[in-house]
Amino acid sequence: MKKIILFICLIFFLNNSFAETLNYKDLDKLSKINSFVDEKGKSYPIENIENKKNSIVIIYNHGSTNDHKKDSCKKNPSPGYIWQGAVVPAILKLHNQTIKDNKILIYRVCSGVKGMSLKNQKKYKKQLKENGKIKLVDEFKNLKRQKIILNEVEKLLSLGFENIILSGYSAGAWASLNLQSRFPKKIKGTIAINPAFAGKMHEWKKKYPEWGAFRKTQIDTMINSQTLNAIVFAHNKDKFEDQETLSFLKNFKDLNFVDYSDLKPTSCTWADVDRKMESDKGHNIPQSTCFTKYVEKNNYFINYIETLF
Repeated sequence: MKKIILFICLIFFLNNSFAETLNYKDLDKLSKINSFVDEKGKSYPIENIENKKNSIVIIYNHGSTNDHKKDSCKKNPSPGYIWQGAVVPAILKLHNQTIKDNKILIYRVCSGVKGMSLKNQKKYKKQLKENGKIKLVDEFKNLKRQKIILNEVEKLLSLGFENIILSGYSAGAWASLNLQSRFPKKIKGTIAINPAFAGKMHEWKKKYPEWGAFRKTQIDTMINSQTLNAIVFAHNKDKFEDQETLSFLKNFKDLNFVDYSDLKPTSCTWADVDRKMESDKGHNIPQSTCFTKYVEKNNYFINYIETLF
């Protein structure tokens, strides 16, 4: 009898040990916002889902602000307000579409806890200057977000959802790529839109070289995994990462790299004001209906998802 009780306790511990490590400030508050959303971005309860086994869950992950700050992730953001954690409209369009008898569902995750303090960031900048390398012992925000997202994947799998795809914009896209490369058995693929996390290119290249070093550790992780199944969207007018800085991704045989630089920012409208974007706003294009039309015209998302099932 004692052996049976010990065995049950062990199983309970193993099933919950990952979640117990995530003692990040504000995570509980942010996690309450996580939910399935419809084509308009409105939340609905999991009880509304009748067939979990024959569902494809696309977990959406938002962008990020400065590492020492918490990301904005509102409960009911306006359509296209990606700076408030809203799902990219082109992703929402996938809601309830069917792929080989599997219905697509969208699950929005709010994971933007505070990352590394400014003091710690300066510590690594000094370490890099003195030693030519860093020894990372602290977690920057994207590392924390990857653990948070993976925890949500584990929860959905435990609830009976078998088909998980990650999607994301900016820092959310970067985290999604990293996770898929490390956990391909749990995460079937990734839709990555303008992936970035280390700041603007001129910053991680020169002004804040420590972020260039952090970025390299992330790239090395993906490369060392030797596998990455994803569709990636990059733009030459993106100030954070462009088609050149992301070219290392082209080495993965199961990755579809889409350079959508032919879609000009000046032909796209901001989500919150009726005004065309400036010519250097390639990173902001996904909030606009122009990106949704571009994706649908080329059937990028559906074609990619069909390769996974």
